[in-house]
Amino acid sequence: MRKGSRVAVISPSWGGPHAFPKVYERGKQVLQDELGLEVVEMPHTRSPQYYLRWYPHARAADIDQAFMDPDIDGIIASIGGDDSVRALPFLNTDALMKNPKVLMGFSDTTTLLTHLSLRGMITFYGPSVMAGISQMGGRPRELQHLRDILFRPRPQYDYRPSPSYSEGYPDWSDDASIGKVNRRKRSPRWKALRGDGPVTGELFGGCIEVLEMMKGTRFWPPNSFWDGKVLFLETSERVPTPSAVTLMLRNYGIMGAFDGMSALLLGRPRGYTAEQRARFEKAVLSVVSEEFGRGDMPIVANMDFGHTDPQMVLPLGARVRVDPDGPGLRLLEPAVE
Repeated sequence: MRKGSRVAVISPSWGGPHAFPKVYERGKQVLQDELGLEVVEMPHTRSPQYYLRWYPHARAADIDQAFMDPDIDGIIASIGGDDSVRALPFLNTDALMKNPKVLMGFSDTTTLLTHLSLRGMITFYGPSVMAGISQMGGRPRELQHLRDILFRPRPQYDYRPSPSYSEGYPDWSDDASIGKVNRRKRSPRWKALRGDGPVTGELFGGCIEVLEMMKGTRFWPPNSFWDGKVLFLETSERVPTPSAVTLMLRNYGIMGAFDGMSALLLGRPRGYTAEQRARFEKAVLSVVSEEFGRGDMPIVANMDFGHTDPQMVLPLGARVRVDPDGPGLRLLEPAVE
């Protein structure tokens, strides 16, 4: 992507642009004024939720159209939701793979990102138009990060922790809150829970609850897929309990995913108390290290991706280096061409 690129906005899940049009318009403004992009809306980008819910094939048609349009360089989700998985069977996946483009979103967009990543397309786990980009205006650090990952191919890139973060956004029904974030807090440092020395591997992952919806379907990776992967997982604003996360991770273990995995990265949990965060980290260590014997695998927690703000952009399918001694994360290859 570059200044002047045309970027399609899709609504693969929830009809956020219809529900909160001013938040959506603010996100469009940031894309246009701060990043110099031309925004293209798909036929159902602004459709109401009742329509998107009952017509998942219409959402898929928007995705197909955005990929097939030769004048569109990138695609960004308007926001997440909870049922984009229902659109996957209607996609013309073979055609999409012949027309790879920058595709970015997070949360429920995990379904689309992982589906195309499994087939070899680099996709991007990062801010959506309404949640992340709409609040990015006048924040040079976050804007520069988007440019560094999506605009400028470079042989290597070192991710840096944000000095502060916020948990979500003020009430979107209040016009005064448009473009703002909740009270900022000092960021806890990235925390190495386990690991000796750096490892390399390919990024793959997303929202842990959304990935649960994909398990057992034809959109889920085969057991052999996980060797050499750097799995990144984050929890949503629904605040799954540490015991629930234990059950989710145990499923990865029993399918053999941890056996050849290179590393595990954990996003900063949203809505957790300090006690809950400690129990969450203990649960992860218990499953990975004790139950499935991977005490050697690097595990890094409190990283800047997922449902807190700001968000790092993580390219699924790209090779990275994880160093628990920092801890640090380095992109080892260009994520775009």
